[in-house]
Order: sequence, then structure tokens, then C-alpha cells
Amino acid sequence: MQPFKSQKPTVSLTMIVKDEEVYLHDCLASVRDIVDEIVIVDTGSTDKTVEIAQRFGARIFHCAWHDDFAAARNECLKHATGDWIFQIDADERLPQESKTEIRKWLRNRSVTCVSVIIDSPKAEQKKGHISRAHRLFRNLPGVKYTGRIHEQISPSVVALGGREGQSAIHLVHLGYNKSEAEMRAKSERNYRLLKKQVEEEPENAYARFTFAQNLILNRKDEAAQAHLRRALELGGLPKDIICSIHNNLAELHMRKGAYEQAVSSAERALAITKSQTTAYLLLHEIYGYLKDIPNQIRCLESAIAVVEKSHRHGPTVSLEAYVDPAMLYLNLGRRYTDTEDSEAARNNYRKAFQISPDSPAVLTAFIDALIQAGDSDEACTVLATAPRTPANLEKLAWFYIRRQEFGRAVSTYEALLEHAPQNTDILKRLAALHQKLGHSHRAIDCLAKARAS
Repeated sequence: MQPFKSQKPTVSLTMIVKDEEVYLHDCLASVRDIVDEIVIVDTGSTDKTVEIAQRFGARIFHCAWHDDFAAARNECLKHATGDWIFQIDADERLPQESKTEIRKWLRNRSVTCVSVIIDSPKAEQKKGHISRAHRLFRNLPGVKYTGRIHEQISPSVVALGGREGQSAIHLVHLGYNKSEAEMRAKSERNYRLLKKQVEEEPENAYARFTFAQNLILNRKDEAAQAHLRRALELGGLPKDIICSIHNNLAELHMRKGAYEQAVSSAERALAITKSQTTAYLLLHEIYGYLKDIPNQIRCLESAIAVVEKSHRHGPTVSLEAYVDPAMLYLNLGRRYTDTEDSEAARNNYRKAFQISPDSPAVLTAFIDALIQAGDSDEACTVLATAPRTPANLEKLAWFYIRRQEFGRAVSTYEALLEHAPQNTDILKRLAALHQKLGHSHRAIDCLAKARAS
């Protein structure tokens, strides 16, 4: 391996930009203390992008855009002087806790490139996906990007006989929090470039795989399946990509009702790595169509086992969706309810509630299970600690009445009345409760308010 240029390895941040004034400042602020220089290639900004970059002391170069991400990124590499390249996009952020991890890898003389975890949340809560990409690599002759879109440095690293390292470095990607129109425009641009790349390089397995991802998103299933199969035939893909191809094929088979083929494809993905949730959750859905509850339970329990192991080291497939553990336990509880194993159902609902007490679906399932088991004490305790929404207060008041705790029922209905001051049903119930407690004047007052409403 070629030695570092100095005793302390240096890092060049490289980035291509166009009209990124919304994102750029926070991006550069998150990385400026970890790099020795910032190299930016601008492909035609008309906003304040260049001005913002200048504030951070960036070296700025300009080039025309030719529908080729690799060409633009290689222009960055021409101007970078560091021992290492750290590539980041304007809509990404480097968390503080990942900086120690970067410094550790900079001292590693045995690897050529390092993969990092890309965390891509969506605007909807608990939605998004995680993936891996080579963003930290040695600045060596022959290391370059290839690919008109979804460009990579790994083919050049492999050609040089270089070694890869898998890191716990995280980048947070905000690119999926854009408007629907922006996302549609991005998808259309990607389709055009991916199609062009496949036409130019029909033997490029990775290009066919990435084109298939776009086709799946746009529900062009037959074309996607053909490209995925051709990618497998061409070969030369890393295991994480092959695993994702089998998961993609499982989803496509499931969409058209070919459930046995879908099971077979998902099992092929699991044969490559069991340390994933995607295949297990696909199988859970497929077995649902096949009315195979025992296998659904098995798949959910396997997915939970994966989630319970730390995700610190990122996915072992090329792309994994976010998984909400509370929803895994909720669905597992539902499957046990289907088998009439009420104790197992209740235990899983309890775990779901402990993780996500604000979820109405989780709370309802848990309370219903407790009621069925005749455990009104725990049901009351759960409802008393749950968010004080009208629905939860209504249920809690019902429990207090059932337990003849009329004073608590009154307090609960009074809290419920704050949400709906003119609700005649609540006022009448309060009147009846006050009467039971011997508070005749309060009962009369509630009835008067009910008549006036």
C-alpha cells in the first residue's frame, strides 16, 4: 500500500453541487473540523451555493454538467491533495459521534476504501432506510468513480487489488424529505440516466440492479424482474447486492401472487445472510397470503432477534427499511391472538407498549388483551399512564366505574369534559356519578348544563 504523504494522514472533503443553498451550510459545518481541505465542483449553481462554500474556505472549481455523476466526482479527485478522500453530499450530515470513528480509520494503512452507513429518514415518523456506501477511501492513482449515476469507486479498488473496511461511521441523508414534486423530478432524472447507462453498458450487472430499483418504485414490475435476473446472470456482484436482488424478486413475485416463488427467493436471500430483517418481513407478508400463521410467527420472531442485536454496524444487505420494534411486537401479538395463545399475545402487546406507549394501535390491542384475560388492574394501570386522549380517558373512566371507583371516574370524566365542554353524554354520566356519591347539587348542575347544550 502506498504510504501516506505525511506523518499525520490528511483528508480532502469532495463534493459536487448545484443550487444547494438550503442544505450546504449545515453539511459543511458538520464536517469542517474533521477534514484538511474542502474541494467543491459546482455544476452551474444560480443561488448562494458558491458564496456559502467560500465562507468555509472551500476550493471551488466549475465544470459543465454532462449527465454523468462519475465524471463530475472525478473532477473533484483531480484537485484533491489529501491522503484520504471523504465524499459527502450537501443533503447529508456527519454526526459528532462518527468523528472518532473516522479518525480511527484514517490511521489504518491496510485498507483502500471504507464503507459507511447512510441513514435516510423520511418525513413520516419511523420511515426510511439504511444502506452502505464507500465514502472514505485512499487518494491513490487509479482510484476513480465509474457509472453515469449511482457511481462507485469499488470497481477501481477491486481492479487495484485493494481491501475494503466496514465502518460504524454514519451519515444522515436528508434527501428524502423533499416535496413530492422534487422527488418525482429526481426519480424521472434517475430513470433517464439509469436507462442510458444500461444501454451504454449492457453487461454491467450493477447498472441493471440499480435500474431495477427505479423500475420497482415506478411499478414497472416485468421490466424490473428481467433486469434483476440479467444482473444475476452477469455475476460479479458483492453478496449484499445479490441478497437484495433476491429480496427484490421475492417482492415482485408476491405482487403478482406467485407466493411459492416469492418464498423461494426470500429464502435464497436468507441463505446469504440471516442478519437482516427485509427477507423475514417479506416472508411474514407472503405467509399471510398463504394463511400460514406458524411461519408468520417464526419470521417475526427472527426479525425481532435481528433487531435486538445492535444495528450499530449497519445492514448486511445493500438496502434495509427502517424497522419499528413496537410494530414487530404488535404484529407478533396479533399472530398469537390468531392462534388463541392469549398469554403470548399479551406478553408481546406489553413489549410493544413499553416501546411505543403513544401508539393508539398498540394501546388498543394491549388493553383488549388485558380485558379478555380479566386483568382490569393492569388495564387500569396502563390507561392511567397512557396519553390522556379522549379515547383513552373514556376507556379509563369505564374501568373505574366497573371497579366502583366512582371518585376516580368523576375526575376522569371531568378531564374528558375539557376536550368537549358541551358533550351532553359526558355531562349526564357525571350527573349520575355525582348522584351515586351523594353530591346532589353537582348532579343537578351537570344536568342543567346538559339541557343547555
